Amino acid sequence: MTSSFRLFPALALGLLLAGCYSRSDMKGETSAAAPPAETPAAEVPKETAAAAAVEPPAAPAIPPAAGPLAQVNVFLEVSGSMEGFMPKTGADASNTRFQQHVAQFLSEVNRSSAARKTYFRIKEKPYRDSYQLLSQTVRGGIQQPASSTNIPTVLDTLVSGYYAPNTVNVLISDFIYSPKNAGAIPYISTDVTDALNRTQRADLAVSVYGYTSDFRGAFYPALKTAVKKINSCCDTAIPYYFWVIGPADAVRRFDAALMERQPGQQAHFGVKYPVPASSLLNRFQNVGAWYYGEKDASKRAAGAAYHTVAISSVSTKEPVEFVVGLDLKTLPGLYRDVNYLKTNLKLRAQDTDAKISSVFAANDQTKNSSGAENQYTHFVKVRVTKLGKAARPLQLMLNDQRPAWISQWTTKNDSNINQAGAKTFALSSLVDGVAAVTTTEQGQQPVFVVPLILQPAD
Repeated sequence: MTSSFRLFPALALGLLLAGCYSRSDMKGETSAAAPPAETPAAEVPKETAAAAAVEPPAAPAIPPAAGPLAQVNVFLEVSGSMEGFMPKTGADASNTRFQQHVAQFLSEVNRSSAARKTYFRIKEKPYRDSYQLLSQTVRGGIQQPASSTNIPTVLDTLVSGYYAPNTVNVLISDFIYSPKNAGAIPYISTDVTDALNRTQRADLAVSVYGYTSDFRGAFYPALKTAVKKINSCCDTAIPYYFWVIGPADAVRRFDAALMERQPGQQAHFGVKYPVPASSLLNRFQNVGAWYYGEKDASKRAAGAAYHTVAISSVSTKEPVEFVVGLDLKTLPGLYRDVNYLKTNLKLRAQDTDAKISSVFAANDQTKNSSGAENQYTHFVKVRVTKLGKAARPLQLMLNDQRPAWISQWTTKNDSNINQAGAKTFALSSLVDGVAAVTTTEQGQQPVFVVPLILQPAD
């Protein structure tokens, strides 16, 4: 990971807390190393407002698509269920993958001079912290664990109180949510939707990143029907999450600047991406009688992009095959994954049987080629055996489908976590709540659409 990064702008907003739940048996920490009594972020005295600056400042006059983000807020949950990720340093001075990862992430954020940064501990509400104290908590363990962090309540606080232009909020948590009574479990997604939607941020976007870590301590299941806690846990890795929440363009820029350097699972909701650069490639794996249909195609201008296929003849015995090059390097890793592309790239066509026959990524041969294919990261081959009598549009689109890992990491009962494996209680329900807020009336929009034209040759 490099020592600095640039954070680009957009509007911002608050975020969804991965809270845990009220636990009356949760012990308080009275260590002499405990930090001084804290002041809730929302209650900073007026005389310290300049130093504590809880509310994000007004957005500077920055063009919407250039310049750094004005503010990055990082929130770390410190409830008792997080102690296993951040155990107090023992005699062997060992640490968890969570501690290594989060300490590195905080350092990366803090070293950037491209944006203002604020740090918070999340208990029952956000408490302002410094980089040094938050990093110390990650490395040395939670000294005073919270007894309660309720997801919808904290979510409402963050969305209502920390939304500001040019700002993103990053929440780090295990996102274990347990309503106070089991009868409320079917409404988890509704509670999340209502909390996120209360201030009706039209441009709300959420990126979810999932990781796993070794875990050393007591595990508190969301479902308490079997056991209230599992001591000396765990034999399996336990998931934790980074949620990046803000206006769509702000989230997109922050993701690209920093989060793509954090290898893990990912999913994106409400984030909008520009249409990637693309072109037909008539000298790369092409089959049959076809050529570029653009009027100026014969000039073969360097770097030109073509999107019209003019077919001289085609039949079942003499098919046409053409390749579309796509430059997907500005998209998140999820949408560059070849397996995801093979499943979710679709071709919408009229009066033709054009179908996608293969999808593949660039390799050393294409990268080092002298042909136009060296400009693209991915390729889509289309096969045609039937053509209409007039020009017809084709649309190559990438559908935005929820990745499989979310359901794979979801459990309805986490009271046997050592047997269940790396799973989170009701994760799918939490994500359902986010998706309901970020999906438009027209439904889930594609990640991108590349327009093409298929026509008979003149």
